[in-house]
Amino acid sequence: MTTTAAQLTLARIRLNPASRHVHRDVRNPADMHRTVMNLIDRHDQNPTARHDANLLHRLEHNPDGATLLVQATAPLHLDRLPNGYALQAAQRDATPVLAWITTGRTVRYRIHTNPVTTTRNPQLLQKEADRRAEAAIKAGKSYTEATQIRDAFLDRVARHAAKRRGITLPATPDTITAWWTRTAESKGLRPDLVIDSPLPKIAARRTDSTATLTPVAFDGIATITDPDAVRTALTNGIGKGLAYGLGLLSLAPNTP
Repeated sequence: MTTTAAQLTLARIRLNPASRHVHRDVRNPADMHRTVMNLIDRHDQNPTARHDANLLHRLEHNPDGATLLVQATAPLHLDRLPNGYALQAAQRDATPVLAWITTGRTVRYRIHTNPVTTTRNPQLLQKEADRRAEAAIKAGKSYTEATQIRDAFLDRVARHAAKRRGITLPATPDTITAWWTRTAESKGLRPDLVIDSPLPKIAARRTDSTATLTPVAFDGIATITDPDAVRTALTNGIGKGLAYGLGLLSLAPNTP
């Protein structure tokens, strides 16, 4: 996919707090995903339409209300938003940002993403199994149910170990900054300042299971080291959970 030639469109939608559709979408990221998907053309219900359009979105909560950002390399049809959904909606051509990205430029960045680590360390995995059991008890599960949850996780660990595969876990508070630093550097950004804030967990439903995403908001200042890598990250998104409002990277000049 050639990102430098892409026509990048960015929409900013100020949400109407009185709209029942807004309340539904804010409560359920899967519903928000469906609303956002309706803004692009889907020929023959193309199952890869989101990927093909590089469709990304991010919900931001501000003191004056909530704003939905939507970005794509395909036309966005804001007139398809539910009636009364937006107090204000506008879109602009963000393609010039791709040319603005140059080596050595210092930028402010923002992204919501899902930091994870993959490990085969037995001690860490046992600790995670115990944590899940404790969380189940705190959530009102019985001791028997909590034990079953722990054992099911350890069974999965054993199956993966037999295949020489690790287990993907949420990054811990003491590894989140390091995770973002590694990730950002691999995308052409050298973080000079990292501010992380936890976000509500997301239940990502799959065909036959549900995965829990533990997203984090990252804000800060960075220096561009690889413009092509940054352009790709800006256009395609970063990490997993793109359909659930994660991965949209925003850049702005770092002005005093």
